[in-house]
Amino acid sequence: MKQLRPHIDGILAEFFSRHLEGKAGLRRKRIERVEQRLRECLEMEGHRVLVTSDLVLLEAEREFHPDDAFARTMHADDLIYVLDTFVRDPWLSQDPTDRRVQLRVTDALAGAILGHRLVDRQQMMCPLLDLRAAIDDAQRALKKEAARSDVTQQAGRSRSGR
Repeated sequence: MKQLRPHIDGILAEFFSRHLEGKAGLRRKRIERVEQRLRECLEMEGHRVLVTSDLVLLEAEREFHPDDAFARTMHADDLIYVLDTFVRDPWLSQDPTDRRVQLRVTDALAGAILGHRLVDRQQMMCPLLDLRAAIDDAQRALKKEAARSDVTQQAGRSRSGR
């Protein structure tokens, strides 16, 4: 019996529902912004990762029901490919805290996809390694940015303390 592959929309709905459990206030809003930004990225950039047959399907779906067409028709492997785009400019949030949350949530989403065996780890090894490297690079850049900010703040305090 052939197992049905869940669409991205269902994957995201389940993931974010679980990820938001017990979260409130600003913490919850930041995660909700990540979901909104990811869904925008999927719809704007997703077509770039598709093979011809999937592009035809996506275009047909967009003709009849354009809203969230990519998320409603594509699958976990397509999501993994787009996540790599999502953790790079211009999709990274400009706010450092939001960016940190975006990277953490993206890493958790990739982990959930693997944990639920929605993709074959061996077949997806290259895009998974690319995603891991992109997340690590963005996290290193955040740490450097924070260190520069700390140095600037300390220098400002030193000058005002004279």
